[in-house]
Amino acid sequence: MKKGLAILFVVTSIIAVFAFLPRANATDTYVTLDINPSVELIVTPGDRVIYANALNEDGVVLLADLELVGKKIDVAVTLIIDKSIELGFIVEGDDETIVSVSTISENNKMGELMKEKIKTRINGALNDKKVHGHAEDKPDNGYQPSFILEARLHNVSPGYLFLAKKAVYVDGELTLEAALEMNVSDLQTIIREAFVAQKEVISDAREVFLTAKAELINTYKPQFEAFETQIADLTAQIEATEDETEKANLEASLAIVVDDYETLRLEFKTELEVIKDAFVEEIINLKDALKLFRFGFRFKHGSSVEFNRP
Repeated sequence: MKKGLAILFVVTSIIAVFAFLPRANATDTYVTLDINPSVELIVTPGDRVIYANALNEDGVVLLADLELVGKKIDVAVTLIIDKSIELGFIVEGDDETIVSVSTISENNKMGELMKEKIKTRINGALNDKKVHGHAEDKPDNGYQPSFILEARLHNVSPGYLFLAKKAVYVDGELTLEAALEMNVSDLQTIIREAFVAQKEVISDAREVFLTAKAELINTYKPQFEAFETQIADLTAQIEATEDETEKANLEASLAIVVDDYETLRLEFKTELEVIKDAFVEEIINLKDALKLFRFGFRFKHGSSVEFNRP
């Protein structure tokens, strides 16, 4: 009984949020950023992020640590790049990192200006971190050939078809034919409503993930620091001594410590991957459960509220 009341409370809360959720503005811009992870954003003409969602599993992990909604786009982009580096999605030693950017807006000029602004900020963020790379327009060949062909058959851009299909996916009653007749702002509104629903439900799972991650880091951090101190001390001794025998002994000791340090780092990374994988799986399961729940709720209450997975 209590569980049923709890579910009813969540649903009622979501409906209340939808009642006051503003429609997307005609000059809002739908943005995708592809690094692998891949994410999507909706940005207002005032450069404010009003929607942020993952497009793949790596994106789920990336956004778990970030609160982008409400932030200015330049801040959001910097956070995405910094977190991608921290999580190893962008590696400083790689030959070149390419971040693909696409934008869609009913106001084509606004969409292009937003794309250039985002690319400039990405380039700046990469440069600040001394990462060799750049942002570029997402080319048509960034989509599957069959997808490009389908877009041509519908006489729309691949980006618009992607947005329309996303709206169809999150709205169980919307057909692709109807979606392709809709304007960008209406498609954005459909996607945002689904985002609000999923955010209400997955917040607990996100908190569990962040807590488990923090506890793991706190467990390993003192060990890492102890190894780093040993490495620094041994390195200083090697540089200070002129005795070749002593230097050889110190270098042998340093090699052992470095090896143990790398073993510990690998152990930490493995445990962190387990936590990440469990989080991603739970998020996917929760979104699938929401899809099933949507049908039961609509059947009982005749609601048009959608609970599909974006």
